[in-house]
Amino acid sequence: MAQDKCYIDVAEDSTVLVAYDYYQHHGGKRDRLLATYYLGVIRQNAEAYIPAAWAFREAEPLAEALEDYRQLSLIDQHLSRLFAINYDHVRALEYAEKALDAAELAGESLMADYCRLDMANQQMAQKEYSQAADLLRGLHGKGNENSDLYARASLALARTLIYQPGPDFQSAKGMLEEIQRIRKPEQLETNLLYLMSLAMVYENEGHQEQSDKCLEQASSLLNIPIDSAVFYDSKRYILELRRDWDNAYRSLYQAVTIQDRIVSRLLDQSVTHSMEQYFADKWEMERTRSRSRLYLLGFLGMLLFGIIAGLLLLLRKKNKRLLEEMLTIQEVSDDLDQLRKEHAASYELVERFITDKVNSLQRLSESYFTWEDAAVKKRETQQGILTRDDIIRQFRMQLGELRRDQSFIPALEQSLNYTDDGIMDKARQLFKKDNELDYSFLTLLFSGFSIKSISYLLRMSEASLRMRKTRIKQQIETLQEPYRSRFLDKLG
Repeated sequence: MAQDKCYIDVAEDSTVLVAYDYYQHHGGKRDRLLATYYLGVIRQNAEAYIPAAWAFREAEPLAEALEDYRQLSLIDQHLSRLFAINYDHVRALEYAEKALDAAELAGESLMADYCRLDMANQQMAQKEYSQAADLLRGLHGKGNENSDLYARASLALARTLIYQPGPDFQSAKGMLEEIQRIRKPEQLETNLLYLMSLAMVYENEGHQEQSDKCLEQASSLLNIPIDSAVFYDSKRYILELRRDWDNAYRSLYQAVTIQDRIVSRLLDQSVTHSMEQYFADKWEMERTRSRSRLYLLGFLGMLLFGIIAGLLLLLRKKNKRLLEEMLTIQEVSDDLDQLRKEHAASYELVERFITDKVNSLQRLSESYFTWEDAAVKKRETQQGILTRDDIIRQFRMQLGELRRDQSFIPALEQSLNYTDDGIMDKARQLFKKDNELDYSFLTLLFSGFSIKSISYLLRMSEASLRMRKTRIKQQIETLQEPYRSRFLDKLG
């Protein structure tokens, strides 16, 4: 890890394999992610491209699970370059775009710019020169003019300008001069792409001697097959400018042969001659046994969880049902108590009826909600006070009488008219509804009852009552003032 951060390439994986094997069975996702990522980096340095790609593909879901977007961007950048080495520029561009998205989510602006540079290189490889040039000009026009990103973008833009239909050698030369200003001479002497681009510019200007010198310097840098493919493809371009068609054909043949050899060598390492299928097969082969264990443990865990959950549900079902009923009844009791206070000066029938019910319900409620106290439970059991089931039965009986009493809601409507300047009479004149249930609902609503309480008293679902309330509110919105504001205030 330290050597990688210091830009020291390591190609021996014996040390990191120890960490990789250990963290497959121990440690958290973070440790597995880093061990797998660095295993991929080292294998890529060793030109073991297929195993490297497999390691990066294994690390990718770990980074996504941890939401480590910076690490995810690094992984996708490596995968983009591996597909580019395999001449699969379509997939390389896809991974470069994914790397850009991850870098932006991580807030890494410089990393995002390097991802855009990778995207431009893949677009250029697919001969999408105008798109690549637009992207590179955006990079070229931002940031520090002495930075590494600026130099790389300048070189890529120079190559795009050379290879695009209707080459712009003059602008390409300007880009190369910018690189000469930033880079040291010894750095440029070992940069294959720079030397080949400079050779093509010299050739276009008619300086064949300088062009040949650049080709000679570049030929000493062909350490890996992909460099040789780039060299011969660029040399073919120069020979075409010289109209040396015979040697240009030979260079093209060499470039294509090397590319075919690279791809064939990579595919030969793949069991199925397909990079994607190889990843899938390798993934399955490594995890079949562990998945089987996980499935078995998962099944046993779910079975045990189901048994425990079932027992808990059976044990708590009765208490939960009773508690829900008690909370509803308590809310009805609170609404009735509030109604008693607001209608203290109204008709004796409503006042006496509600007062009796509220006092009774409050006494029952106090008995119920102190039941959890062990001391109270013991005392009341010894003294023969009501048990919890008795309390519930008393509640149901009290509210059942309230729901069955046909005179309750009409008396409540008269009380509303008395205390609120004939509001229900005015509602009947304005709405002219045929359904008496709407007036009962409106009476309870204007009296301050909650939806839950009304649902209990009218034996209707809360959802249907909410829909009814919305419909009535829409009708109220069409009324003239002062009734519109008055009804909306009562509606809450």
